[in-house]
Amino acid sequence: MEPVGVETQQPGPAAVPIPAPRTGCPVQHLLTTVPDDPASALEDVERAAAEIVGGPVWVTLDHAPTGVRTVHSGPVALSWSIECPRVTPEQRLRLEQACVWLRLVVERDQAATHLDDAAAETAIVTDVVEALLSVHDVDQLLLSIADRTLGLLDADICGVLLREGDEVRMRSCVGHRVIDTARLRMRRGQGVAGLVFETGRPAKVDRYVEDRTISRDFVGLAEREQTESALAVPLELPGEFLGVLEVWRRRPSVFSEQDVRRMVTLANFATIALRSARLHDEQVRANADLESAHAALEHQVSVLGRTAELQQALLTTVLDGGGLPAVARHVAGHLRCQVGIYDAAGTRLAGHGGDGLPDTLPPRSRPARTVRRAGLPAEARIQPVHADGDEIGCVCLLPAEGADGSGEEMLDAVAGQVAMACSLTLLRERAASRARREALNEVLWDLLQGPPEHRAAARARAQQMGVALGSRLRVLYGRLENVEDLADAHGWDTSRTDRLRRDVVRGLRDREDGPRLALVGLRGDLVVAVAESLDAAAAKSLVHDIVASTRGEAPGLRSSWGVSRPHDDAEGLPSAFNEARTALSASQRLGGDNVFLYEELGVVRLLLGSGSDPDLQTFIEDVTGPLVAYDRDNDGALVRTLRAFFDADCSQRAAAEKLFVHHKTLRYRLERIKQLTGLDLSRHDDRMRADVALRLLQLNGE
Repeated sequence: MEPVGVETQQPGPAAVPIPAPRTGCPVQHLLTTVPDDPASALEDVERAAAEIVGGPVWVTLDHAPTGVRTVHSGPVALSWSIECPRVTPEQRLRLEQACVWLRLVVERDQAATHLDDAAAETAIVTDVVEALLSVHDVDQLLLSIADRTLGLLDADICGVLLREGDEVRMRSCVGHRVIDTARLRMRRGQGVAGLVFETGRPAKVDRYVEDRTISRDFVGLAEREQTESALAVPLELPGEFLGVLEVWRRRPSVFSEQDVRRMVTLANFATIALRSARLHDEQVRANADLESAHAALEHQVSVLGRTAELQQALLTTVLDGGGLPAVARHVAGHLRCQVGIYDAAGTRLAGHGGDGLPDTLPPRSRPARTVRRAGLPAEARIQPVHADGDEIGCVCLLPAEGADGSGEEMLDAVAGQVAMACSLTLLRERAASRARREALNEVLWDLLQGPPEHRAAARARAQQMGVALGSRLRVLYGRLENVEDLADAHGWDTSRTDRLRRDVVRGLRDREDGPRLALVGLRGDLVVAVAESLDAAAAKSLVHDIVASTRGEAPGLRSSWGVSRPHDDAEGLPSAFNEARTALSASQRLGGDNVFLYEELGVVRLLLGSGSDPDLQTFIEDVTGPLVAYDRDNDGALVRTLRAFFDADCSQRAAAEKLFVHHKTLRYRLERIKQLTGLDLSRHDDRMRADVALRLLQLNGE
């Protein structure tokens, strides 16, 4: 800064070049010295200046007074009375040099003072930061932050509030007198901390209760704490607001800008320490989780080793054909537990290891793997046994008395393997019966649809397999109407719907009451069976029982059935199958009680049948055959009488006149026709059936 001279009464001359100092000038000696402190330098300047101006001189460090002669440099000014002799330009220049020298001395002292203060503050902050960074526990760190901040800011209360969603909550507080202070929660804009939360910048108040720049939400609490002033700064990382650090004083005071800077610096380091503590906690938790996972893995390896050993033993047992008792014996010996193997009806098939398991289990609803089941101890493990998609039984494992947790865990781990071994064993036992069923199914379809040579071979195979095909055989043909609808309604998968179809066939094949079904087969939703020695009433009753049993397998299941006429032997089964299909078609199209018998279809069977000549001839033969035979053997006229009756519009008198017989004779003939054919000519259906049969007989030229 260039010194500028000012004289109060009269402006001085313009600045002139500095001449060489004169020998003996008091300022010349002053400029060559370095004072110890500003006070001694001020005295030296006053003394040297007084010699130059010839009177007393005083020095001011903030502003120049008025009514005197003055020279100054920045805030430093030399002043003397106007009564003193006027100074020469050279003297004024010397006075200005002295003023500049004094200003430099003052600024040097101020710089040294600031440097000492900064060094002291740096030492304090360094000590605080080292203390904060040495703490790794989050809760301990928050308490340390509050304690250190309280001392650094010379405050009475300090709190650390961390963000939780849309509010900040007090997590650590020191110096408070009211418990509500330690429970503070603030939303954006509430109190000083809420203002920091809202703006992200430091905020302070000098008189908390009277201040109107903050909300009034916590004035009552401030009065109870006797709070006078407050200062809060944010705790934040780039892009992440963590919380607020706040201090309060109970005495009247003003937080300076230096206090703000100190607290911001401390908050920055506190944020880093908090982040480091959180990372440390995460690392500690991760290490603990890793150790736990390692221990669990070692335990699992041990369990897997034991289960692999048991699995190998079970597979060897199954392959050697040891059967269920051997499986139960191996499992009980390996696991030191009780084992029970039950079928689907709850009957125990095999067991070993003690008598803690019952001989029979009460029935239960399916499916269902259950942990508890009536009749079993609470600690028993139950695992269903499946084969061919069906649940065919279960395995029960009961821990030995006093078994520890590892033993029970082993039971849980191997229950599925034991069930698999039982399933494989039962599959071996069921393989023969399955092969028999498949062979019988082939026999059935060969008998129904095969060429003559296949039918002959099928009859031979049936006889070899112990299936006797007697006389009066009927074919039952049914369709399961709404299996897919039920699957959609109940969310069944394909395996569940297939199992339903198999259950229906199994129910027919394993019937214990009523007429015996010699053969039963399934194709998609179509079910076919061969029954023997059934009259019409027994056939209908059998189908009604079948419909009831299928609904028992799946409530809501609908089915339609057609039944053929009785045929004398297996040679007629292809014709019987065609008749059953025709009857099924009538059942589906005409409704009714789910079943139609082919012999009761009447003329409808011509409309639904295949239209082949054998079927047509059968229809004609059923109605007119007995009449033709009677006329041939008795020289009678029953066929001609029936034709005349229809030609006379079913009038007995008109028909008698046309035949030239008495009306009683006509009535006798009609009664005889009824006896031979079973037709009741008073019913429309029987009339139509007889009329059509007569006309077809006439068209055939007979």
